[in-house]
Amino acid sequence: MTPFVAVRKAIDVVLHHLECLPPSDRREQLQVWVQECLQETEQWSASPPTDRARDGLMKRVLALHVEVTKLEQDVLLAIA
Repeated sequence: MTPFVAVRKAIDVVLHHLECLPPSDRREQLQVWVQECLQETEQWSASPPTDRARDGLMKRVLALHVEVTKLEQDVLLAIA
């Protein structure tokens, strides 16, 4: 699997989880950040990223996963 494919799959997972959450300001903010990551990966098809740029994006995607998981937990606690 190429790094590009791995990043796109990771972003798709974040988007799927966000889509399952109820609307909120935090959800909207996270969706904007995810879209920024998607735009960055789209630029990779025209110009491959440096290792540093790819690593930086992967760290941001990982941070998004963490934030989405926290938001999911907050939603579940609010329901309970």
